[in-house]
Amino acid sequence: MKKYKLYIGCLSAALFITSCNVDLLNIPQEGVISEENFYKTDADCDEAITAVYNSFRNAYSGDIDWRYCNGFLLKNMLADDLYCGGAWDQPAPQELAQSVTTTTNEWVKLYYRELYSTIYLANIVLEKFDESSDIKKRNIAEAKFFRAICYFELVTLWGNPPLVDHVLTASEYEQPNSSEAALYSFIETDLTEAINAGVLVSKTNMDDKDTGTRVTQEAAQALLGKVYLYQGKYLEAKAQFKAVIDSQKYDLVDDITILYHMAGNGCKEYIFENVRHNDPNNLWGGVNGGTGQSGAHQILGNWPFSISLFMGPEALSHYNFCPQGYAKFNPTGTIYDAFVAEEGESGYRLTNWIKTWDQVVAMNVYMPSSGSSPTCEGYYRLKWLPTQEDENVTDWSGARQCHPVMRYADVLLMMAEACVQSGTDQALADECVNKVRTRARLASKSNVTMDDIKKERQLELCMEGVRFLDLKRWGDAPKVLADKGRQIPTFRVTPDPSNDYTTAEGVYNAKYDCSVEWTDNDYNYEASGWTPNRDEYLPYPQDEMNANSQLVQNPGY
Repeated sequence: MKKYKLYIGCLSAALFITSCNVDLLNIPQEGVISEENFYKTDADCDEAITAVYNSFRNAYSGDIDWRYCNGFLLKNMLADDLYCGGAWDQPAPQELAQSVTTTTNEWVKLYYRELYSTIYLANIVLEKFDESSDIKKRNIAEAKFFRAICYFELVTLWGNPPLVDHVLTASEYEQPNSSEAALYSFIETDLTEAINAGVLVSKTNMDDKDTGTRVTQEAAQALLGKVYLYQGKYLEAKAQFKAVIDSQKYDLVDDITILYHMAGNGCKEYIFENVRHNDPNNLWGGVNGGTGQSGAHQILGNWPFSISLFMGPEALSHYNFCPQGYAKFNPTGTIYDAFVAEEGESGYRLTNWIKTWDQVVAMNVYMPSSGSSPTCEGYYRLKWLPTQEDENVTDWSGARQCHPVMRYADVLLMMAEACVQSGTDQALADECVNKVRTRARLASKSNVTMDDIKKERQLELCMEGVRFLDLKRWGDAPKVLADKGRQIPTFRVTPDPSNDYTTAEGVYNAKYDCSVEWTDNDYNYEASGWTPNRDEYLPYPQDEMNANSQLVQNPGY
């Protein structure tokens, strides 16, 4: 009996000790908040919406991964403004630029993925938080804006992607295609609810550089107007653009050279911008989903040359470009000729956004030996090329400048289009177009037509990722992009043997023999050019097709 009691006592003691040890080992992880305890406070809601901002910035104008992909560059490659460049290790942008996009294209896959990542984060905000405070109400409205802009990107680029309006459970991961009509209706609802909530911020005046770091009421109205315009709802579009214009919170900047540079951060022309913070210790933080101020939308943007260049004493006082690299994102002869036809070789926009080889030489750049630039016609981009005023620019072009997603010039030209297309307010259409032309130092026009508006959009918004969608919605893409990518130019430069590079005068007066050599696209000539019933939309990534049995591929892929 005593032994039995002893065993019970020992067992009880052992269980007690074990229980104590378990309790001692059950230590909460510091710095980590469980999901059950997180989505509650205003501070939690601010953190959740910050993740949405960061995700969209990364998708649209960041560096999604080492492939330098983002939506801004992807859409530029689809149009006729820019060549990709001669980077042998980057087939994805070359496919897009040559109109031979495949289902395994990395840029397509990554942008599609990141848009849905942003939608997922926006859905979290909308599901987890109620409207119990002003902060939560505002963040919920902002989440609806971001969900809407992501679906606008998806519907215009892919046509009928899945519509996901909540956080999916494991059994819901395979979602079918939606329809263009359903997606546009959903986008309109999100934006209308965000606007009507009356909680989005609004700038105090045109010079307010702080408030616009958030989504403003006018940004939501401008986006809704654009959504209506793309559907041919011109009177509805006019009403939204009028609200933005009548707010008197935005205007054109006087100096176009500040656009896409640090001097333009928060300027009165930016309706909505992706913000990068001034944090010199976190220069690359915006890459791969970080939270810094990386200028990754310009990755390789300061590598316009692949020929071996040398910089004279004044060269880098102009723009902060690398003397040799991948010859990335050089303008086509098409856009250069369009500028010359409208404003001449010395036009204000042309000379500030594009340079010829002779003009590059005049910037104190010289070549001591022959060289060539693939996919280049001898024109070089200054638009969104880093300047000396852009801080912390590296060879890979990380910098602190914010990136405009929509600017006031775009709103003015869309308003003019809505007026002309609806047959109303011709005087207002003239006023909007001429405001843009006056800033460009061009004569005013009267009774502007759609052809006038198309030309102004081509020039004013060149190399800003809007051209392809414009051409497509106007029905002009089959003609304008008919031969896209079928022939590839190579710009060849041979210096005059009499050039003297030992003196500044010799450098400035150096002479070169230049030529453009065209060759057939040896990658996939037959598939290049505009292919009806294929090139209207991008393919769904093959990885998505493999993972989602409900998803139907777009025609032609």
